[in-house]
Amino acid sequence: MAQPAVVFKKVAYTYNAQTAFSFKALQDISAEIEKGSLTAIIGHTGSGKSTLTKLVDGLLLPDHGSIQVGNFNLTHESGHDELLKLHREVGYVFQFPEKQLFSDTVLQDVEFGPLNLGKSAKEAKQMALVALDTIHLPADLYDHSPFELSGGQMRRVAIAGVLAMQPQILIMDEPTAGLDPQGQTEILELAHSLHEQGTTVILVSHQMDQVARYADTVLVLNHGQLVFTGTPRNLFSQLQLLKQAELEPPLATAFAQSMADQGWHFDHLPLTVTDLGNELVKQLQKEGQHE
Repeated sequence: MAQPAVVFKKVAYTYNAQTAFSFKALQDISAEIEKGSLTAIIGHTGSGKSTLTKLVDGLLLPDHGSIQVGNFNLTHESGHDELLKLHREVGYVFQFPEKQLFSDTVLQDVEFGPLNLGKSAKEAKQMALVALDTIHLPADLYDHSPFELSGGQMRRVAIAGVLAMQPQILIMDEPTAGLDPQGQTEILELAHSLHEQGTTVILVSHQMDQVARYADTVLVLNHGQLVFTGTPRNLFSQLQLLKQAELEPPLATAFAQSMADQGWHFDHLPLTVTDLGNELVKQLQKEGQHE
């Protein structure tokens, strides 16, 4: 079995604890995220997705239970110094991260993180150049203002600023929100490429087509409880579970299910449009051979 990058042990978290406004965001979460995986965390709005990822990065601490992140064991008693060290291992890309861009040039913006970690100017520049190469931004844009770039390019530069600190785990919270289809594809292909290079990627998304195409493993949260851990194929074949978790299947899966209701047979419901097309061609070819 692959080595876990993150282990949740009976984790719970309550916002505004011991007040009239207390809200249990997470209850008794136990799960593992494998090292080097691309794991999607999904659920309806308010299910606890962002709370869970913020616990991984130490932005929040659990009320109960513990979270093992690499060599760090996070509990409600974890101290400031330990959390500072953790932030060097875990990179967090928030929704609309381009809003955090501020420097005069793309290169300066990406250098900021390594400089903040105490790297020399020479080291920070080299780390920034490696990160910018990773996101495939043309080199002639490095000296441009990040605010001159397209929305997708700005998003990639913001991600490069996180990658420059060389995290072992990269959390991406709704990384394609607000982007056009091309920009969405660029970000998701980047996440997939980082995953293939060995980075553990945790993806929070409400778009099931993205989850079906890119994720190895899926964690499903429903009202603060973990209700599923497994592969996308296993998840999207359980239509009753999806309904209970207030989730819709990928478009290709939903279309195939409607066809199955009309008499078509699928050994496995397809997850993507490509899978659906291949399955339909296969079945039509079989029917042609029978005629």
